[in-house]
Amino acid sequence: MLRIALFLVMIPLQIFAQQVIVPHLGSLCTTPLTGSAQGMAIYQNRAVLLRHGGQCVILDLMQQKALATYNLDGNKTHCNNASFAATAQKGREFPLLYVSSCYGDKACYVTQISSEGSNLVQRIFYDSECFKVAQDWCVDAEEGYLYAYGGKKGGTMYLKQFVLPSPTLAEVHLTDSNVISTTPIKCVKVAQGSKIYKGHAYLPDGDEPGQYYLHIVELGSGQEVQRIDLNSIGLEPEGVDVTDEWIYISFNSPDPINNCIYRFPQQNYE
Repeated sequence: MLRIALFLVMIPLQIFAQQVIVPHLGSLCTTPLTGSAQGMAIYQNRAVLLRHGGQCVILDLMQQKALATYNLDGNKTHCNNASFAATAQKGREFPLLYVSSCYGDKACYVTQISSEGSNLVQRIFYDSECFKVAQDWCVDAEEGYLYAYGGKKGGTMYLKQFVLPSPTLAEVHLTDSNVISTTPIKCVKVAQGSKIYKGHAYLPDGDEPGQYYLHIVELGSGQEVQRIDLNSIGLEPEGVDVTDEWIYISFNSPDPINNCIYRFPQQNYE
């Protein structure tokens, strides 16, 4: 279980105790950061932070230092979201990373990353008119599902569930016939990332001050079981990841080449 022992700053947030675990990413990186902060995924004690245009930063959370900074192989997209598969294959440093292009081709870029660089393994497409503008992807690593996420800004959004494709094919095209289930999401105004964990979707929300929230939604019913108000932080939420103990959220700082990571206590929604 991930334990963060250093550099914790306690700040009250209504009934939730938030902790700043990375105050300023820019101060930890010797390589110049490019693009705005976007998706984030955590594996063991390392955070993988993605930036618009495909830059990847691997951060050691315990030692508070950047381990690597490079551009993703074959990916210059928005990188709006990132999530790991369940376990790393034998001899690999990380599990496969599933990255959302969001705009353009709206594909999921399945990537094998390491501290030395990355290799694009697969691209997954959802051939549908459901998400005409932007589309996210997130992995339910424990259950072996892939979700497409998106919808109309300010209107109903949807999580569409698929079996996680085998990474042996370089390109996969999913269609409406492959959809296992659809969960309507009515509480999110602007999608800022997504995480599926133990039957719940964790959905950061907001692109303007006063509209920053994390919505925790029960899959299937689409019922919102918890809402964490992020507005007192004053930063735009971006990436999200979850463990049994903590919810991690990365934020865009006022300086677009920087960002911060906070964590919040995990609640029991059973």
